[in-house]
Amino acid sequence: MSDKSFPDPDASSIDLNTEIIKLLTWNVWWKFENYKERENLIISEINNSCPDILCLQEVWEETDESQAKIIADQLGYNYIFEKSFEFDGVAFGNAIITKFPINYHHTVMFETEAEKDEKRFLLHLSLKYKSETINVICTHLNYKYEHQQVREDQVNQIIEYISKLEQSKFPIILCGDFNADPESDEIRKITGLTKPVNDIVLRDVWKLTNRNDPGYTWSNNNDWAKKTLEYNRRIDYIFLGKPGPNGLGHPIECNLVGTEKNKFFPSDHFGLLAHLVGMN
Repeated sequence: MSDKSFPDPDASSIDLNTEIIKLLTWNVWWKFENYKERENLIISEINNSCPDILCLQEVWEETDESQAKIIADQLGYNYIFEKSFEFDGVAFGNAIITKFPINYHHTVMFETEAEKDEKRFLLHLSLKYKSETINVICTHLNYKYEHQQVREDQVNQIIEYISKLEQSKFPIILCGDFNADPESDEIRKITGLTKPVNDIVLRDVWKLTNRNDPGYTWSNNNDWAKKTLEYNRRIDYIFLGKPGPNGLGHPIECNLVGTEKNKFFPSDHFGLLAHLVGMN
């Protein structure tokens, strides 16, 4: 018998002395309920967290003012906002705000039957990070419980899009408000627990870093969420592809944000802040 021993090709050694990239995803609840006071709390939370990349849903914009620009200007960051729809002159949409230079951005509106069309879409930014590219996708899926099949179709469209992107050593980032529980078919499809699309499987960052905590982002501890008479759920996510060399992009920590009440809660959702392994 040979005494040969082979290294594990899937093993990575992570240098925790490398740069850390902080990524925030948060549904900031548009202009609902005391929005200006809430916005101050949102900005305070963001300033305290100091994220490098922010993926925000239910962002508002008007002809003379933009929530994404307000936040980006506070941080000195770049941003892209894309509108989902408009109500009474106020746009409702998604934004990605980042300190990294933007190579390009792209938007894909989801194909949905007319009677269930909530004008949902994905916003993709390609970011320049040192010698690598970071691909970030921010999305917001249909919210009604009975629209499970719609959300699953939307997930199919997202993964189809991801499968056509040029690969980078930094893992793909997909995050947002998916309006679906971790055990749902739509989330299980993303994480490979049901048949994946085009062999694309992403990892649930909360599950990787908080195995024994349910991580409810829709919580009855939040006064705004409690008023809807719904049950506690984790419906907001950060998903990542396989880490790159030396654990590049691997999550080492993930926490809820916006969980403290200061007269009001900042949003009806709690956000997620992940710490990812960067480069030297």
